[in-house]
Amino acid sequence: MSYLILELHGGPECAAICTDPDGNNLVFDDYAEAEKEAADCQDGRVIEI
Repeated sequence: MSYLILELHGGPECAAICTDPDGNNLVFDDYAEAEKEAADCQDGRVIEI
């Protein structure tokens, strides 16, 4: 499984995939790592893909 983090600050209509400083999507293989990163977002949600 892979996981993305969606930033939902402003509501679902404003959802954006979280990226690294280079603009690449953050993709995680480990759910716990994704949750840790999502905790740093204003309204981060881990999405399984």
